[in-house]
Amino acid sequence: MSQSKKTEFVPIAIGVLMLCFLMGLVGRFAFENFPNLVSPLGSEFQWPRGTVASIYSIGAVITGLTGPIVGILFDRYGPRTVYGIGILSAGLGLIFASYATNIWQFYMTISLLVGFSASCCGNVPNAAMASRWFRAQIPLALAIIYSSMGAGTLLGLSLSQIFIENYGWRQAELLLGFCVLSLLLVILFLPWRRITAGSTELSRPQTADVKKPEIEWTMSKAIRTWPFWGLASVFFFTGNGMFSVVIQAVTYLIEVGFTPIEASVNYGLSGLLIPVGMLGAGYLALKIGLFKTAMLSYVITIVAVVCIWLLDRSDHLIPLYGFIIFFGLSMGSRGPMIGSISSLLFHGRNFGTIYGGIAVGGGFGMASGSFFSGLIFDLTGSYDAVFTYSIVCLVVGASPFILIKEIRNQSW
Repeated sequence: MSQSKKTEFVPIAIGVLMLCFLMGLVGRFAFENFPNLVSPLGSEFQWPRGTVASIYSIGAVITGLTGPIVGILFDRYGPRTVYGIGILSAGLGLIFASYATNIWQFYMTISLLVGFSASCCGNVPNAAMASRWFRAQIPLALAIIYSSMGAGTLLGLSLSQIFIENYGWRQAELLLGFCVLSLLLVILFLPWRRITAGSTELSRPQTADVKKPEIEWTMSKAIRTWPFWGLASVFFFTGNGMFSVVIQAVTYLIEVGFTPIEASVNYGLSGLLIPVGMLGAGYLALKIGLFKTAMLSYVITIVAVVCIWLLDRSDHLIPLYGFIIFFGLSMGSRGPMIGSISSLLFHGRNFGTIYGGIAVGGGFGMASGSFFSGLIFDLTGSYDAVFTYSIVCLVVGASPFILIKEIRNQSW
């Protein structure tokens, strides 16, 4: 019993957390600055909202589809290769995007290269890394790592908007690309053999407090189970609900009366609360269980959508603060929960590959949410249908926590 009380947050494990946090930040920084490009690209090329949103949507599809590939690369070649490819892909994608003049060029740069980098630096390799260093306390560890989403989003949105305001969007993408490439220096000088080896405590024979895997999980075995598809559907529908708002937020704030820089900064402020929400969710998961924490997170997100919905119907102050606070607190909070449950159900040497398959749902959710958001707006000319679509998807996304026994049992 003493082992269960022993902290897994030893110095080297904390260092691994910092590395994963930095890589997650890079992935979000490179990809999540795109909402600032919606208005400039629409104005310069006279593209409808759906066309501009499709760049982000296809990038999200790439992120999701390449999750299993990234998982295989991680399992076979290790984190150094995966993170290095991700940084190189992000930097080159942003730089090449600054010279784009046709829609297919944006698909090749932002959608393909930057989208792939978000997978290489994102949840799949980071969850796989965490599973080598944490088990009993993995909900909190993943909450810390995934909070990089908030830091990366805020930094990417704020810095890119400052660059856009001062130099134009093309120069902004160029500067952001060089910022990302500079991090290749970090990759070169880390003790990768020790980092990759994982915790010596977790590699020892398991005690009664930590169950030994009943079977050696592989992708082919995992995809035959309801929990695999249930967790993937949580990613998919929650991604739809969240990113139907994300892709529209900056432009919507501009249309209800904010200046472009005010819109970017106000939306970016929600990113400050993402680490608070994720760490809070990780702490609550250990205290009250994943199920209650998950249900609370969905309620908070729906309140956030209602708040932004009210911005064009009332005084800006209260609903704006409500959106910033509640959206920031719940954005991405389901990711650590899904990662924790996945590691408990499917942990083993093939976890990276399996979790990559589950993460495909998240990529498709991001893609369809941003795409249908733009399409719905083009068809209706109103945000009412967009926000309704978001809320419905969030309700459906919460359902596997209730309906699938294996997920529900791991959540208590």
